[in-house]
Amino acid sequence: MSNVKPQTLGTVMNNIYFKSRKTPNELVLRAGQKQYNEINVIVSNADKNKKLPHSNPFLVQAFIKQVVNRHDNIDNMKFTRQGKILFTTKDPLCAVQLLSLTQFMETDISTDVIWENICSRFLIFDIPVNTPLEELAKEIQEKNDMDVIEMRRFVKQNSVKDMSPVLITVLGTTIPDEIKIWFINQKIQNFIDRPRQCTKCYSFAHASRICDRTNVCFLCGEEHVGPCQGPEKCINCKGPHNAKSTSCPAYIKEGKILEFKCRNHITTSEARRVYHLQNMKYSEVVKSPPASAELQNTVTLKFEALLQSVNEKFESLIQSVNEKFEKQTAIFAEMLHKTIESIMQNMYKIIAQSLETTISPTRKKKLPKNLDLSTSLPMQWDAGGKNVQDI
Repeated sequence: MSNVKPQTLGTVMNNIYFKSRKTPNELVLRAGQKQYNEINVIVSNADKNKKLPHSNPFLVQAFIKQVVNRHDNIDNMKFTRQGKILFTTKDPLCAVQLLSLTQFMETDISTDVIWENICSRFLIFDIPVNTPLEELAKEIQEKNDMDVIEMRRFVKQNSVKDMSPVLITVLGTTIPDEIKIWFINQKIQNFIDRPRQCTKCYSFAHASRICDRTNVCFLCGEEHVGPCQGPEKCINCKGPHNAKSTSCPAYIKEGKILEFKCRNHITTSEARRVYHLQNMKYSEVVKSPPASAELQNTVTLKFEALLQSVNEKFESLIQSVNEKFEKQTAIFAEMLHKTIESIMQNMYKIIAQSLETTISPTRKKKLPKNLDLSTSLPMQWDAGGKNVQDI
């Protein structure tokens, strides 16, 4: 059995596991000085085998207003499928008041915080195995202004290595790229869980201790006794490989879910729900064009119709102008032709008169002057284009 030794900062078990001695209420209050998105308090029946009664939300609200004086800072409340109540707030004092409840509408309860929402986990490497974890926690807290909640040393049994990585959980959802310990700037790495499978049914959705299914073979996915004789078939994706294969699509998807969980500081169930919701929305987008695309298509079609209408009207206007221009050109050509013809006729008359022998010398002297007048005076036309000047 492991020896549990109380320490100044926390509890250490065999120099492998360390846990802060601060109460959840103290840690939540200290989390108010760090960066986080929200605090989720889970309320469950003190009897783990029973669920909380699903009461009227108005009665629940009235009860909360009586026992929590900072109830205005509660952002959300919902009943979970596990028969619990989840309260969401950004106020650490409100969260502490909820954590301090021992009864909920005459039902004995237990409370806890979803630590993933207000904590971060990271790995540091090459820590001597003989270094006490309490000493390491003290060094990290004093040199880096961090509140260490838990520490776990990764070391295999009967290992002869004198160095090992340590997993550290601290308050706050942001961590630096490196921390200072023992005068050294130590690089750190975000910790992302690896997919874990039930050892009975090889599902990724639950742990073995709560599995109520029958044992199956991880090679063929069937129930049988003795060595497996069938071909490999994954029970999760039905592919031609065993259920433990790291190339299985189900394993890869679970890895993405856990990475999403760690990077967004949410629970595994919430990460799985959001991941499936995003994939569902993506598949809907692939199957049918989004509303914005439909709107863009509609606008494009209407714009093309409007442009075609404008072009048709413009062409009609150009054609009308051309027709009028041709008509006016024809009228001008006809007027010019009649003018020239009239001038020629007058000139012919004058020349003919100058050749007549019966005309007096005085009239012959006036003929050149009349010729000049007939070529220099402007012609006048009536609306029909006829000459009204009598030369």
